[in-house]
Amino acid sequence: MTQYIFFSGKGGAGKSSMAAATAVHYAEEQKRTLLVSTDPAGNLGDIFEEEVSAEIIHKGAYLDLIQLDADKVTDAYKQQILAPLEEILDAPSLEAVKEQFNGGCTVEIATFDRFTDFLSDTKYDYVIFDTAPTGHTLRLMTLPGEWSDYISKSEQGSGQTCIGPVSQIGDAKAKYEHAVQVLKDPEKSRFFLVARPEKTSVYETGRAKKELEKTGISHFNLIINGIIPASPESTPFFKALREKQARYIKELQADTIPTKQVPLQAGEIKGYDTLKRFAAIVYKGAEDSIRANYSGTEAFVDFAGPDLLKKLIRREKKKRIVAFTGKGGTGKTLTACAVAQQLAYDGKTLLITTDPAAHLGQVLEAEVNHEAGKIKGKLWAVNIDQRKAGEEYKKKILDNARQQNYSPELIANLTEELDSPCTEEIAVFEKFSQFLNDKQWAHIVLDTAPTGHTLRLLELPFEYQKQLNLQNAKEQEESGRRKEIEGIIDMMKDPELTSFFLLAYPEYTPLHESKRAAQDLKRAGIEIAGVIINQVLDRESCTGNFAASRWEMQQHYLHMARKLFKGPLFAMPLLEQEIIGQNSLDSLRRALFHIPTDEELVEKMACKSVKRIL
Repeated sequence: MTQYIFFSGKGGAGKSSMAAATAVHYAEEQKRTLLVSTDPAGNLGDIFEEEVSAEIIHKGAYLDLIQLDADKVTDAYKQQILAPLEEILDAPSLEAVKEQFNGGCTVEIATFDRFTDFLSDTKYDYVIFDTAPTGHTLRLMTLPGEWSDYISKSEQGSGQTCIGPVSQIGDAKAKYEHAVQVLKDPEKSRFFLVARPEKTSVYETGRAKKELEKTGISHFNLIINGIIPASPESTPFFKALREKQARYIKELQADTIPTKQVPLQAGEIKGYDTLKRFAAIVYKGAEDSIRANYSGTEAFVDFAGPDLLKKLIRREKKKRIVAFTGKGGTGKTLTACAVAQQLAYDGKTLLITTDPAAHLGQVLEAEVNHEAGKIKGKLWAVNIDQRKAGEEYKKKILDNARQQNYSPELIANLTEELDSPCTEEIAVFEKFSQFLNDKQWAHIVLDTAPTGHTLRLLELPFEYQKQLNLQNAKEQEESGRRKEIEGIIDMMKDPELTSFFLLAYPEYTPLHESKRAAQDLKRAGIEIAGVIINQVLDRESCTGNFAASRWEMQQHYLHMARKLFKGPLFAMPLLEQEIIGQNSLDSLRRALFHIPTDEELVEKMACKSVKRIL
C-alpha cells in the first residue's frame, strides 16, 4: 500500500529540504519513491542541482521527481476536457466553451486535479509532497471537499460549473471523494509540520494544525528545523540567538505530537550526496555537519545606501505604493512593517497583506483585521480575510443583480457560479482594489504572499474583468468598472507610483527564486526597483568555525546576487533581538535606513563637543 507524506509549514522553515531528504532516505532503503512539488514557486531543481519539470524524471533506480507547473498542467487539463467536445460542437459553441476555460478557476482546478492523481493507487511505496507555504497548503487540503460539494450542487442545479458542464467533469467527483478519504486516513497518509524556533513560525504551525484538524486530518509529526548548535566558541550574538530559540523549542514541544529536532547546518542542503548525508542526520542521528568551503571569499561591499532606498519608496506623486514579494520566509512581512513605519512619519500609511497565512498581527503585536485599523500614529494595517472577502463579494454581486431586476432563474445560476471554490480569489482582488482606490492613504505598503501567489494576484485583474463582462447587464456600469480595473493595472505597473522589491537571503535557492520572480514580473510588465538581502551577518559576530563558515557562505552568495541582479542591493542585518512589536520594529527600521538612535546621536554630538574643547 502506498504511503502519502506531506510537508507543510511557514515559508523558509525548510519544507523542501526536508521533503527532498526524506525522499532520498526512502530511496536509499530501496523503496520506490516519488517526490512531488505542488509549490507554484517550487525549487526541487535547485535542491537536486538539475532540471526538474512537469514530467516525471528518474533519479536513480528508486527515486522519481516531478515539479507541477501550473501553465503546463492547465494546458493538459484543457486538452483533456475539450478534446471530446471538438467532434460534437460547432465552431461558435466550441469557442464559447474554450473562453469559459480561460479563467482562474481552470488554473486552480487543473493543478488540484493533477494533485489528486497522485493520491490514487500508484506503483510507488511512498509519494512525498513538498507543498507551498502554509496558506497554499491549507487551500490544497480543503479543495477536495469543496470541489466535490460544488459539483454535487451543480448536478442538482443547472448542470454547469465555472469550468464547464458537470457531464464533462462528473468523473472527477469520485476521484475527489477518494482524495478526501486518503487525506483523513492515518494508515495511508502522514503530515509533517516543519517549524523554525521563532515566534511567527510557532504561531503559524499551531494555526495550520488547527485548520487541518477541521478538515478531519489529525495525524501529525513535527520537525523543529534550524536549531543553532551549541559551541563553546560562540560569540554573545550567537549565544543570544540560541537562548531565544530554546524558549520556542519548549513552546513547540508543549504539543504531544512526535517531534524531531534538526540542527542548522553551516552549509546548504544541495545535491543528492548532501541530501543523503542530511537524511542520515535527520533520520539516523548521524554525527555529521554539512558545510561548504568558501574560505578566501572577499567581503562584499557593494550594498546601496539608505538614501537610494528612501528615494525609491518615496516619490513626489500624491500616492505611493511599495510592494514586497519573494520566497517564503525571506522576511517580507518584517520589511513591509519597517518600511510602513518609516513612511508613516510622512503621511497616513496603510499596510496591507494578501497572504493567506499572514502574521501581521503577531509582528505588530496589535489586532489586525479584515478592515483597516489604526496601529500607531499615522500607521494603519489590514489583513484581507479570504473567507470574509468571498462573502462580501457574493452579496455585492447578488444585490446588484436583484437591483437590475435579473430573473429568478438568472439569479439562481449566478448564485451557483459564485459558489465555486475559486470565487474567493477574485473577491480578494476586489477588496484589494478598493483599498488601492481609496484616496485617504498617502502611502500603501503591500506585504504579499510568496512569489507564486503574488504573480497570481497580478493576473487576476484580467480574469476579474472577464467575470464583470458576464455579470453586469448595464453597458455603462460595465464600462466604468472596466476603467477602474485598467486603472489598477496601470497603477501597479507604473514605477512612478509603485515600487516592487524582492526579498531574499544570501543562499542559492532564495536568490535564484528571486531571479525567476523578477523575470516573471517583467513579463507581467513590472520592473523590480531593488532587492533587499535579509539576515546579513556581521563579521565581528561570527567567530568560531560554525559562525565563520556561515559568514563566508553569505559572502559567496552576496557576490552571486550582484551578478544575478542589475538593480541596487540593500542589506537588512540579522538582529540579535526578536523582531516582534513596535520597539523592535523600530530597531529594524533604523538598521535598514541607517538611522541612529537618540542615544547614538547624543554620543556623537558629545564627541564633537569634546573635540572642539580639545
